Amino acid sequence: SAFVSITLFEAFLVMILLYYTFSLFKRREMPKGTLIKPLVIYAIPTLLSAILYTPQYINKGMERSLFLFAYPVGGYVEMNQDFLYKMNKVLLLVGYVLMPVVIYKFYKTGEPAPLWGGWFEVGIFYSIFSLVALALFVKDRNYFYLVSFFIFVSFVFLSARRSALLALGTTLLIFFFLIRKHLPLRYITAISLLLLLVGGFSSYLLVKKDERFGTLYQIIIRQKPINDETLNKISSLRWKNLKAGAQVIKKDISQGNYLRLLIGHGVNPGYHLEPKSPIGGAYESVMFLSEFIQSGALGLIGILLLYVKYYTFVLRFPLDKENVLFAPFLLTLSILFVGAIFTGFWDALLPLYLIWFKMTEEHRA
Repeated sequence: SAFVSITLFEAFLVMILLYYTFSLFKRREMPKGTLIKPLVIYAIPTLLSAILYTPQYINKGMERSLFLFAYPVGGYVEMNQDFLYKMNKVLLLVGYVLMPVVIYKFYKTGEPAPLWGGWFEVGIFYSIFSLVALALFVKDRNYFYLVSFFIFVSFVFLSARRSALLALGTTLLIFFFLIRKHLPLRYITAISLLLLLVGGFSSYLLVKKDERFGTLYQIIIRQKPINDETLNKISSLRWKNLKAGAQVIKKDISQGNYLRLLIGHGVNPGYHLEPKSPIGGAYESVMFLSEFIQSGALGLIGILLLYVKYYTFVLRFPLDKENVLFAPFLLTLSILFVGAIFTGFWDALLPLYLIWFKMTEEHRA
């Protein structure tokens, strides 16, 4: 349901959370897991600041805090090899089924998009599908999956989201690091070379067609200087947003707004703070600034601790050919976390990705 309709997914998520909460009370248990503490540290200020400062967005505040506690539900999923194989196959199929939709919307509107969402969802979804195809290839050595991997990667490039490209590249490096003892070097070398070829060709097209990439190239070859105008073009106004956000924090410090510095200004603060965000509700620039404004120092500490806990677990995960099908569910959070550095921490499907991670965590335990 998550890839078909976000409304349907959220309705399903609410039912799961209600049932899980009732079950916890009945058994007098507390939720458990590697990521519970950082999620709590992030969720509390996010909800509190929404209640206190942006009550008009209380529904979003609840989504971005309470929905995170779907994470422990993954511990109730039995992850045997047959189930894993079927889940990966289903995700591979979803990747192919969504292709005509993405292409059609790109042809009609100039913006690639799946059934819901837009550019960013294409980048994230097809990064996930790429991991699925690669894991299936390592498992079965079927070249159909390797071809599928490169097809899916090309859709990530089609999204033209730099955050998605950075996230997929970083996550693939982690995947190869984890599987290095179990995947022949010739395969890693061949895949890496083909990725460089696809990346090089795609980058050439992006430089020609996308003003952001074109401006960056002109700066590299010294045709244009580095100034506010070019930085804003390259960053899609993130540079302007960064400076506006820095002014908000400076004002909070000078005025002694210590509670706001601690728990943040609530959801979509860019609509009511001064200076306002140039691009909407969030001061989207780098996560450390935008999340500090929204969820305060506590929220940012929660996120940083979440990253440390997650990557510590991932880099110690004993990935091999036998359990490689866990990789997409283990590493999807990495795609989101790396991409979030230049976008924002919250994603509509973050609860699903947390459930997936918990499934792998239970296997490791």
